[in-house]
Amino acid sequence: MQKLGLGLIVISFLPWLAIILIVPLLPLSITQKALVVPVLAVVAEVLFWLGLILVGKEAAQRYRRYLSLGYLKRQLKNFWRRR
Repeated sequence: MQKLGLGLIVISFLPWLAIILIVPLLPLSITQKALVVPVLAVVAEVLFWLGLILVGKEAAQRYRRYLSLGYLKRQLKNFWRRR
């Protein structure tokens, strides 16, 4: 189940890439593009949260820790110190 969850989390980034890279290039009207973008965003979020549920509580806490502002600041500080 964890592999399926991780797969869903990884796949959830594909709609975001499609929003950025593919939707602007499609031969659709602005109105149609304005409908496609929120649909893709909702699909991405649903896939992400389903994957997170399947992965479990521990992985969700780890993910939250890695994306916290304090952790990211420390990582950037360490990165610049090493250079």
